[in-house]
Amino acid sequence: MDGMAPARNKLWLIVGVIVIAAGALFLYRFSTPVVQQVGTTSAPQTQDIPDLAIAREVNAVASYETPGGTDKVRFTLSLDSEGAIVDVKTTDVLNGEAVSENLQKFSQGLLLLIRGKTLSELKSIDRVGKSSLTTAAYNSALPDLQKQL
Repeated sequence: MDGMAPARNKLWLIVGVIVIAAGALFLYRFSTPVVQQVGTTSAPQTQDIPDLAIAREVNAVASYETPGGTDKVRFTLSLDSEGAIVDVKTTDVLNGEAVSENLQKFSQGLLLLIRGKTLSELKSIDRVGKSSLTTAAYNSALPDLQKQL
């Protein structure tokens, strides 16, 4: 009887490992699409956003220093008829109002922070993603944006 105990323990260990592996495989198989969907930084799909009419836009240009020289960006905020922010666009003034991938990501992150707020409710922000220089430029442009109330 004592000789059977180690074999039985070994059997339970093998069964336990198989159950854990099967559970992990099940979770991976069925939770991966959800995790990938939640973790993406892509722009929200239009069917998720209510149809909000843009009543007007306000914009301001800000400069900031980079190791490569001075950059200028334009922040354009789209407002609905009640003055709430419904969209943000950040463009590179020095490159013909181009929108780089980084500026697009900044706009998306900024929109998450300020959507639904009015210009008078806006405050300086700490940082949007990894964009410390663009965030500082936004903060410096904020008074110019608010002057357009």
